Amino acid sequence: MQNLLRLTLLCFILAAGVAQASIRYVSPNPGSAPYSTIAAAYGAAVNGDTIVVGPGNYPEALAVTSKKVHLIGAGWDVCTWQGYLQFHNAFANGSAVEGFRFTPAGSHSVYCLTLVDSITVRRCFITPSASLMSVYSQAGRIYINDCVLNSTSNAAVYFNTGGGMVVRNTVFNCITPNNAYTAMAGPHTGTVEIYNSVFLNFTRQFDLTGIPQVIGLNNIFWDWNATATYGNLPVGSVFEYSAAGQGAPTFPAIFANNITLGTNNPFVSYDNTNYTFGTTNLHLNTNTGGLACTDTGYPSILDLDNSRSDLGIYGGPKPMVDLGIPAFPFALTLAIDNLVEVGDSVNVTSSGRIGPRY
Repeated sequence: MQNLLRLTLLCFILAAGVAQASIRYVSPNPGSAPYSTIAAAYGAAVNGDTIVVGPGNYPEALAVTSKKVHLIGAGWDVCTWQGYLQFHNAFANGSAVEGFRFTPAGSHSVYCLTLVDSITVRRCFITPSASLMSVYSQAGRIYINDCVLNSTSNAAVYFNTGGGMVVRNTVFNCITPNNAYTAMAGPHTGTVEIYNSVFLNFTRQFDLTGIPQVIGLNNIFWDWNATATYGNLPVGSVFEYSAAGQGAPTFPAIFANNITLGTNNPFVSYDNTNYTFGTTNLHLNTNTGGLACTDTGYPSILDLDNSRSDLGIYGGPKPMVDLGIPAFPFALTLAIDNLVEVGDSVNVTSSGRIGPRY
């Protein structure tokens, strides 16, 4: 009995010493949230906290070094992070970021450094500074879902002896085509998997030099430039059920079960010059180009209607979410629609948004 009492007391002591994870709200509008900057919310957070960031511009940088956090922005059309986000060391393992537009200056946009592992980047639109990268990996595994990753004058994703990566439903876009600018480059140390993604406007897709292979399923390569090439891929890499066109070179030997689109644009709206935020629509069209990519993916991957998966970002089991809208309720506008004095009731009308749940 005494042993049981001691064990119970010990449990209460341990529980009292562990801070409870919570949700912390950020808004740049005075009085609308406890924190006006993301850095302030992170400084107050404990391990496992969720930081919810309302619409606005956030000119700041953040290094996640001492705790695991989940950063949720209101969507890349209304929530802009004008700085970098760094994940560094094992205390940040399992952290995630979603729902932001990153426009940093003088830095990689999202980068993972020594000892950090299992980082998720989801529903983000990222345009890095010149000569820098959207995502930079010098650590463990990274999961990228439902993102737009731009290449301005380098690789969109760069591995500096970084670990493996799983990419799903993501757009890789080359803003300024050049043979030196790639979608993915560098010496990776883990398997790279790419599913239901779209590669746009590149002269060269890959320059990966790691030992582990690259596995690609259900991808579309479109809008190539002069002297186009798929680039360098490690020995043992496999791509299956890929579609390519608009000046694409011959499929390499490691590509199987391919669709040659020629000039048949597979997308609802894409003008073969560049991906344009707000006007480009990468849903598959209903005529020749898009039809060829429908129900033609890897047989065991099913889409939402439980048929064989389509190719591209909208063809996977969980489609890309437009504008990076997260599965979290956000108020976008609040307005008082009556004249009030002290003691009166206040009528408030609001508009909001919430994305589909993962």
